Amino acid sequence: MAVDRQLTIQAVDRALAVLLLFAEPPVASGDGRGLGVTQIAERLNLAKSTAHRILSTLEARGFLRQDPATGRYHLGLKALELAGAYLAQSDLPTVAYPEMVHLRDEVEETVSLYVRDRGDRVRVQKAEGRHGVRRVVGLGQRLPLHLGASGKVLLAFTPEPERSRLLEALERQHGIDIIAFRQMLDKVREQGYAVSAEEREQGVASVAAPIFDRSGQLVAALAVSGPVQRFDEAAIVRYSQAVREAAHRIGVLL
Repeated sequence: MAVDRQLTIQAVDRALAVLLLFAEPPVASGDGRGLGVTQIAERLNLAKSTAHRILSTLEARGFLRQDPATGRYHLGLKALELAGAYLAQSDLPTVAYPEMVHLRDEVEETVSLYVRDRGDRVRVQKAEGRHGVRRVVGLGQRLPLHLGASGKVLLAFTPEPERSRLLEALERQHGIDIIAFRQMLDKVREQGYAVSAEEREQGVASVAAPIFDRSGQLVAALAVSGPVQRFDEAAIVRYSQAVREAAHRIGVLL
């Protein structure tokens, strides 16, 4: 029996869209309590019966699990296996981690590694800070490029004309002032690092630097982040030097 290719692709696309809902921040995806069939159907504009079939299939394959007490769905162990496979197969998070731990021990703040995926940045490795009050981050989190030090770095060191295309998209989607934003990116390229304070998240500051491979290609952004009150002028000077040195060492190892 022949299978309609368009319908098959649509089914895959819908299943992936369901999985991606669980990757959104907890507040958006149900305060960490999982998602119900009705929520998912409404969010994705699906018939409830269609959403239920997709959820049942993903549960059967281990990508989702259903809480018998609430009926809500959560990510399953297969999703974790995929994340583990990515980390095992990608040189960057593995090579970067020891240097990230060294940097974390030096500055005592949370260290994160970001890569650009189209118009977003994604956290692919982390080393959480030593302080009792610290920045707690999750792997795989997708964040905007125009907010935060890491996003600025990834934009600033992206070659033209790709940078222009990204800035035009950000102007359409978020209404940024391209002229002012370009001037800020020029400063980031000149000094070799970027700083942000409470741009995306209240009470959080960060300092980030680019990681280049041996051919000089931008591969990632390395960031130190923590409570804004610990990022005074003296701390930013120290952190910017430390994060640039760590980024350089990671680039050499790559």
